[in-house]
Amino acid sequence: MGIHSEYSCSDCEFKLVDSSNIFWIDSEKKIHVDMQTVKSSKKASDALSSGGIYKYYCYSCDNYIYNFHISRKSRSIQKEEIIQLIENLDDNIKIIDFDNRFQNCIYCRKDVPLKLEKSFAIDNKGDFFIEDSLYNDFDNKQFDFAGKYYGYYCKDCGKQINKFVILENNANLEDSLIREILEDHTNDLTVYINDSYSPCPICGDELQILGESSICPKCRVGVLNIENQTLFD
Repeated sequence: MGIHSEYSCSDCEFKLVDSSNIFWIDSEKKIHVDMQTVKSSKKASDALSSGGIYKYYCYSCDNYIYNFHISRKSRSIQKEEIIQLIENLDDNIKIIDFDNRFQNCIYCRKDVPLKLEKSFAIDNKGDFFIEDSLYNDFDNKQFDFAGKYYGYYCKDCGKQINKFVILENNANLEDSLIREILEDHTNDLTVYINDSYSPCPICGDELQILGESSICPKCRVGVLNIENQTLFD
């Protein structure tokens, strides 16, 4: 289901239009952008690659940033080609990233298929937990850090690859310490990602999603109010 929203500022004439858009790359390697509906989602599911488009704003440098998040990819198209096609789509400033499920072999760099997906956590006693449930459902225990685990196996190299994506860092541990703790519980073929949001690619400051009650990006005094919102199937 798609959402089309129209906002206006409470103090000036500024208006903002935003929609829940997706994109896909068809068999001829052309990019299509459309609102997320049943029809467009079906086209995206049959495409070489697809994902969501998220619109952000940087108050520091007054730029709109478009995040293309690739959530689906056929093995017949390379990541580098996807990036190039998206970069050439228009002149908008973009962040292009891939879902954490995607992984290349550490040795041969080929795409490797996902074999195992679980949730993990390290509690404040240093005990390691890994389960099929959501990472925040470990019997209400207190954790130093927690996230998602993805397991891969490269047939060509005969190597198991462990990938940990940190989603919560309640103890505010340094990256180097988190990596050391994780490697103590696995093997040396470990990929570690701190899933913090990407900063503005222009100035490096924090990006914001503009929506209801956001500070107006034009006058910086008023707030945005919803004028109209429509749902599409």
